[in-house]
Amino acid sequence: MRKTLFVYIAREMLLNFLICFLFFFLIFFVNQILLMAEEILSKRAPFRDVFLLIVYALPSIIATSAPFSALVGTLMGIGRLVSDREILSMNTLGVSLRFILVPVLSVGVLISIVSFLTNDILLPIGTIRFNRLYRKILTSTPALEIEGNSIKRSQRAIVVTGDVKNSVMDSLLVVDSDEEGNKRVIASPEARIVKSDDMDILMTLAMDDADVVVFNRKNKEKFDLIKSESISYNLLSKNVIPAFSGRITPREMSSLDLYREIRKRRAQQDKKDETRSLNMYRMEFHKKFTIPFGAFFFVILAFPLGLTAKTNGQSVGFIVGLLIAVFYWAMLIGGQTLSLKLGFNGAVMMWLPNTVILGMGILFMGRNFFK
Repeated sequence: MRKTLFVYIAREMLLNFLICFLFFFLIFFVNQILLMAEEILSKRAPFRDVFLLIVYALPSIIATSAPFSALVGTLMGIGRLVSDREILSMNTLGVSLRFILVPVLSVGVLISIVSFLTNDILLPIGTIRFNRLYRKILTSTPALEIEGNSIKRSQRAIVVTGDVKNSVMDSLLVVDSDEEGNKRVIASPEARIVKSDDMDILMTLAMDDADVVVFNRKNKEKFDLIKSESISYNLLSKNVIPAFSGRITPREMSSLDLYREIRKRRAQQDKKDETRSLNMYRMEFHKKFTIPFGAFFFVILAFPLGLTAKTNGQSVGFIVGLLIAVFYWAMLIGGQTLSLKLGFNGAVMMWLPNTVILGMGILFMGRNFFK
């Protein structure tokens, strides 16, 4: 009987997990993928490339959806068993809550492992290929970033264009800053968009009869005026594509690669510029564990909460699960922001949401097991 109950409860949890997974997958898919695909398709990018971008982004959506699906799915599953008096029937037959908890936790562990493998293996591969293909699309289709009669802002410059036809524009104005922080204005009556073979350079704007005005940052009354027959202005990939840095980023590494990189950077911790970078790598390393294994912590909280449902257990579980998911996501994003912007310990900030969820789970669990 116990074996049959174990399979029955585990199957119930997996069924609700799959339903919730489809729900969260659809939300993240529409929010992060279709909007991006629509933007690129509207500028005549090849459909095959857009489809591949969506495929390469799927591991990120799967890894993010799984933990929240485990939370809501467990709440709905346990809520259904309670509202249908099945938990009460099991207790009457001598089946304790501790036994019922075993298959629920087993499903949570299974989801966490699958989510971790997706996050640790498929996500880095997908991210690398996504960035490479996205850069290829931008360089092969300049209209994606350089449109006619438009204003394009990047991290370092503002580009104002005239009419663009066959990669040639009849006027161009660029406003940026030089290495010393001086404002610089570059104007040309004609410019050509030239592809670059350098991965760090997205494209080159070749300008003819260009004028350059450099305003002195320290003395606003002084400026330099330069006239040139031709100027080549490089648009760097990292300034146009935020996720592109020209080298492998922490998001594109597995947990093992990140661990090795952290050990390597610890040897250089005496350098001031390495301290912030080391904290970012440490944050990304722990993030690879906290989000996937958040499913296990969610199950610990969802089980006792689901037991409190009296009627309409699935509906109540779905609503409560969404509220907890929003709360957890806010803590995660807030911790990540504090780590990157203010230098808070990355490991602590990434594990804090799971610690809060675990503490709440133990509190509610104690009330059900020891009341």
